[in-house]
Amino acid sequence: MTTELIIVARIEAKPDQTDLVKTELIRLIDPTREEAGCLQYDLHQDNNNPAVFLF
Repeated sequence: MTTELIIVARIEAKPDQTDLVKTELIRLIDPTREEAGCLQYDLHQDNNNPAVFLF
């Protein structure tokens, strides 16, 4: 039996920290995708509020 776990994470940066938070979140993508069992790991940024990110 295969178990699949789906996690949605919402991160809201302080408006003056948006660029820093985005940079740090981008740094997480490659190492996370290399983890055993990782099927998908995508970062999204809200078009209406660029301080909001979703994984």
